[in-house]
Amino acid sequence: MPATQETAPVANESNQIKDLYDTATAKLNHYTGEEGAVKVNLSDLFSEVFKHHSKGEANAIFIAGTETTTPALADVSDEWAKPWLFSRILLGFLLAFAVLLYMADAFHNQNAIPGLILVGAFAVPFSGLVFFFEADAFKDVSLFEVVKVFFIGGIFSLVVTLFLYQFVTFSTTSQIFGVMTLKDSLSIGLVEELGKVLIISYFISQLNVKHILDGILIGAAVGAGFAAFETAGYIYSAGDQLVAVAILRGWSAIGGHLVWAAISGGALMVVKRAKPFKFSQMLDVRFLVFFALAVLMHATLDWDVTILGSSYAKLILLIVVAWIIVFVLMSAGLKEISHLKQQAQS
Repeated sequence: MPATQETAPVANESNQIKDLYDTATAKLNHYTGEEGAVKVNLSDLFSEVFKHHSKGEANAIFIAGTETTTPALADVSDEWAKPWLFSRILLGFLLAFAVLLYMADAFHNQNAIPGLILVGAFAVPFSGLVFFFEADAFKDVSLFEVVKVFFIGGIFSLVVTLFLYQFVTFSTTSQIFGVMTLKDSLSIGLVEELGKVLIISYFISQLNVKHILDGILIGAAVGAGFAAFETAGYIYSAGDQLVAVAILRGWSAIGGHLVWAAISGGALMVVKRAKPFKFSQMLDVRFLVFFALAVLMHATLDWDVTILGSSYAKLILLIVVAWIIVFVLMSAGLKEISHLKQQAQS
């Protein structure tokens, strides 16, 4: 009897969390054009990560997206992908970071510092981008195009953002004490997410992509580039705190610019689909809902407020929320495959 009394509140709390998740994902899913709660089996999604894979399998992933390697619609799977290569990329970055850190610390070799900055800044954003590359079931965007968007899109999104900042004023509290008010944080979130989505829209139009999963990938490429170059600047300016800043911004990048931009890119494709891109599509409520969520998550991250007195708790919560939203869009992208196959057969 006592054991039952102890486990009952835990079970009830678990059910409440599940109900909240189902309600939230169902409402978000409605804006993608689909219905119902989104179910994601994380253990199945990452089931290939800990298995052995050959170099041939890795090469097969990297050559996707060319004229000769893009599959026909009939061969595109509407099942959740099981990415794994991203984990190998991440391990490579982490190993390089550890070796460079050892060089800088043990041998006092200052020449290792630039490499430490570069690897620390690029590790998580680029590895996350590879995850989205693997998850794009259509496999119709080549690695060459993705890397091009990563570098060019990432840099130009920073340029556009800096231009937009010319029209923003920050509070006296922020300027004197460095404490972000809610208004300051919302301004930052809006400016930086707008700067990224403008570049995302350009590449979506230029590459003429037609699917939600493609939009998520293009958005992730711009966001990853933005995150990598911005983080490199923060690490460079950190002085004696270089390693601490690299580690903090590294692990938290998994739920930052990379994912926020992926949300914007996927949401834009929910509206655009196979139609030519028009800026009026950005005024569609289906896009605006997801874009507003990206802005709010960004603003919450920058806002000087904690959860239960912990900034780390806030970071973790924001990462979880961001990925739930991404999974909703990815689910819609997979259902889009089923709809296209049905249309092709009718």
